[in-house]
Amino acid sequence: MQFHIQRRRGALSRPHNTISAAGDETMSSTSFVNGNHSVGINAFHLQWCPKYRKEILNGAWIRQVLKESIIRTARGHSMQVLAMEIGSDHIHLFVNLPATLSVAAALQLFKGRSSREIFAAFPSLKKYVYYKGHFWSRGSFYRSVSNISSNTVYTYISAHKGKELAQSIGSMQKEFEQMNLISFM
Repeated sequence: MQFHIQRRRGALSRPHNTISAAGDETMSSTSFVNGNHSVGINAFHLQWCPKYRKEILNGAWIRQVLKESIIRTARGHSMQVLAMEIGSDHIHLFVNLPATLSVAAALQLFKGRSSREIFAAFPSLKKYVYYKGHFWSRGSFYRSVSNISSNTVYTYISAHKGKELAQSIGSMQKEFEQMNLISFM
């Protein structure tokens, strides 16, 4: 398995390194985001639906506007869209967030921009269907996703009880070097 680093610029002009097993924009679940002082996976499965759960996302044009809006929002805020599926009455999004962005803020960005762009592209929706100006429902679903289980994390932490921090960091650095990913420090 080959790993490589992709350099990307975010909204704050802060470079983020991405280490991925796949070689393209849509990455596998084994992807690490390298910030200035951190390395990790911050991947989430997000889901939300239109107001009143209306089956309004059937049309090809509205799907295209929605998809482009989500991709633009992600690129503008250093997020990586790993997978996206648009149903007739809901949307699923698998996204890797930067460490500085909360899930609530990411959902607000996705829902706000896409709503504004959908109403701009289809003004009749705002006039007749969503006359109060709210395209998306207030609720949403999210869950964190990783390539390891909670059992693995628990075992790892339990095995490191009583060890010095320097030992722990040293062993982690050796693990990263063995995997040819990056140098930890």
